[in-house]
Amino acid sequence: MPSAGYVIDAAGIKKLREDHEILRKRVTHLEQKIAGNIGGGNRRDREFVKVTEQIGQRVATTLGKGKAELYTMTTNALTGDVTFSKAEVISGAGNQLTAIEVDVYNPSFVPVPVGSYIRISRNFRSGLWLIDEMQTAVAKAGASGVTARSGTTVGTGIVSIYYIDGSTFTDTGEDVSVLNMSATAVANNAYITIKRCSLSDAWIVDAEDCG
Repeated sequence: MPSAGYVIDAAGIKKLREDHEILRKRVTHLEQKIAGNIGGGNRRDREFVKVTEQIGQRVATTLGKGKAELYTMTTNALTGDVTFSKAEVISGAGNQLTAIEVDVYNPSFVPVPVGSYIRISRNFRSGLWLIDEMQTAVAKAGASGVTARSGTTVGTGIVSIYYIDGSTFTDTGEDVSVLNMSATAVANNAYITIKRCSLSDAWIVDAEDCG
């Protein structure tokens, strides 16, 4: 006489697989929450993100604004390698994993292009996310170039901010004023690097393409 037991049909197996997938997503979500709270209490004050909407430059006292998705760091226990991946939460009736997107504000005069991986910090008083200060940028001089320094009077000019997309310079569409401490002017349409002066908000020419 056969022993008593349970028979699982195709529908039962399908339901088990669906329940397993839901549990897997919920465990992943809980692991991310636990990892996010380590060392930071219940409120994260620093994050690593990927920009999904260009974060514009500051204009006078108005901060630039854009959007970014949160990313998490994972360490391989066997190799010690650290990788990063998109942080996701379970949402909707179908228990779908969706990215966590936040508004990010920019106190810098340099915009941050889409696709950039950057660090952001939460402002204590306002609770807003701010990008960490950017100190260098790639730029292209305008049609008038950048004038040379004369004695103690620095040269000036307007440049367009660029970013490197793979192996191509791409214009962000943002312009900034720069100062030139060299006695040699920057030629029109020359590619240059600029950096922030530590004692002011001014950007100064750092190096020029002289080719």
